[in-house]
Amino acid sequence: TYTIPDAGASASFVMTEGAQTVNGNKTLGGSIIRASQEYQLSAPAKVGATAGWVVQPASNLYEATLPQSQTGSTLVVPVRGLKVGWTVTAFKVEAQVESAGNTVTVDADLRKLTNAAGDPTDASVGAIVQVSVTADTKVEAAKTGLAEVIAADEWLYVLITATTGATTDIRYLGCTVTVTEA
Repeated sequence: TYTIPDAGASASFVMTEGAQTVNGNKTLGGSIIRASQEYQLSAPAKVGATAGWVVQPASNLYEATLPQSQTGSTLVVPVRGLKVGWTVTAFKVEAQVESAGNTVTVDADLRKLTNAAGDPTDASVGAIVQVSVTADTKVEAAKTGLAEVIAADEWLYVLITATTGATTDIRYLGCTVTVTEA
């Protein structure tokens, strides 16, 4: 129980975790900041400019696959659900590689489209250094240290570029974007 004896006086107190209930409408003078909120990208991916990826193949799994012997094949994953003013601090790509001893490479680039009078501009926000493996691998490649503040006229997407050797393939499972909500 907190008692403030004089309604005209200024008083400050701190509430700690617990079962407090605050009733009625409240106005906050500052922002509520939630750091390190990780969002899974659930929007469907699409094949990019360089074909090769198979999106939503006939299976009970929701994934995209890249079969053997593909070179520089691109997959586009839209980033949806972010709010203007949030700051993107990281992103991650989750995939599984069957390599059979041959080389598989995966690059991922978080990109932003900005609306402009001429044409929209397309720029990199941050890229994951190429993952190159020659063994079956659970890929959890991440790019951290970003500080991209979402503006009203910007949209993000992840561009994945991959190459598979003979008897190799990639199963793309998803991406996550880590943000600070403010």
